[in-house]
Amino acid sequence: MVTKSEIRRRMRHLRRDLSAKQQAHAQKSLARHLTRLPAFLGASRIGIYWPMNGEISPLGLVGHRLSRHKTYYLPALAGRHLQELRFAPFHGRWAWQQNGLGIPEPQSPRRLWRSARELDLLVIPLMAFDPHGHRLGMGGGYYDRTLGMLIHRKHWRRPRLVGAAHAFQECLEIPVEPWDVSLPMICTELGCRRFPA
Repeated sequence: MVTKSEIRRRMRHLRRDLSAKQQAHAQKSLARHLTRLPAFLGASRIGIYWPMNGEISPLGLVGHRLSRHKTYYLPALAGRHLQELRFAPFHGRWAWQQNGLGIPEPQSPRRLWRSARELDLLVIPLMAFDPHGHRLGMGGGYYDRTLGMLIHRKHWRRPRLVGAAHAFQECLEIPVEPWDVSLPMICTELGCRRFPA
């Protein structure tokens, strides 16, 4: 089996080769597919991410006509040793600052930050995925730690989880660790796919 580091290296290379035009098309197509989901239509608080290093961009959701009464949140490093994610409201009126990973975070007041369980929908970036909904992240484990406590609940209510990736990021098989959080749905520029629990 191919190792996680080999998969990450290959996907970084493929994403770097995308042109600005290809990225813009992917962003628009992803937004079109996501806005058709019942989980999106019924959501008020939606967590997205700031795309880095060729990740497919979910930012097309923000200005979408169906987003008028929705609040968007971006991940912010929090907790002891900044190893957990909280979600800061994404508004143009606040300044931005790069976190320790070099990712922009909105400098909104911390009293407005939310935990994952307070969101209705969470769109998660990934490095690769397989036909079983297994997700390979960047390797820091931030989403796995943030969502780990939620996957043990008997009744999953929220947030609804949706992975986002370019279609070429699908692999035949992803090595899985016990702490990895699989996704019930992954959306690409080609559409959305559901996976068995």
